[in-house]
Amino acid sequence: MAQIPPFTNSDPEMAATLGAAYDEAVARLLNQPDIVRETIAKRIVALAAKGERDVHALCDKALIAEGFLS
Repeated sequence: MAQIPPFTNSDPEMAATLGAAYDEAVARLLNQPDIVRETIAKRIVALAAKGERDVHALCDKALIAEGFLS
């Protein structure tokens, strides 16, 4: 099981942002296997760690990076 990055433990707003971005991505992915959802989650966390804070941008950028959007 993946570990939650330390910055989400002390920042409930960031945790909510990550959750919202993930939920949006999963809704757009439809019936993808768990490994795809896990990869998207990791990509969202990596983007947030680099400073992205917009829910929709996190979702879009993660989906683009993994080839689900162009």
